[in-house]
Amino acid sequence: MAETKATPTINPQEERNNAALHTKEADPFRKVTLVEMIMILMLAGLILVFIFGLQQMKIDKQKEAEAHQKFEAIVPILTDIIQKMEDYKKADEFGDYPIDLGEVGVFKDENFEFKYDAEGHFVQAVSKESFGKAGVIVNYSLTNSVYEVIDDKPGEKPTVKDDWLP
Repeated sequence: MAETKATPTINPQEERNNAALHTKEADPFRKVTLVEMIMILMLAGLILVFIFGLQQMKIDKQKEAEAHQKFEAIVPILTDIIQKMEDYKKADEFGDYPIDLGEVGVFKDENFEFKYDAEGHFVQAVSKESFGKAGVIVNYSLTNSVYEVIDDKPGEKPTVKDDWLP
């Protein structure tokens, strides 16, 4: 009897799978997997978060610097009002502060309105809309010689910071 040699048979589907495995790294036009796509999107998102976050921080710092500059413009006016109130008290025969701010002068600013509370002896600078936010109150107590900032919405910018006070 003659010996017959068995020739190995290769399944065509298996041959295609093997070929695909060996050429996967070498094929520049292969499809991107879902995991790779998610990683690319995460990296792009991370980069965008940093870019937009830094831009917003830059804008916030600029607005804060503008608000600080506007507040610094009224510090001499506040100092002048306080000095005139003290001079009035020294000159008054009863040793009392005036009843109205108009008795010591007229004080104007485009960003703040100046008021006087005769009962509590407070000189107030109330911000206008041109400051960036209306309603921020800077109180100065004539009796205690203390500044205080009253802001109903401190999280909303701009505001007057305590370290800006004289």
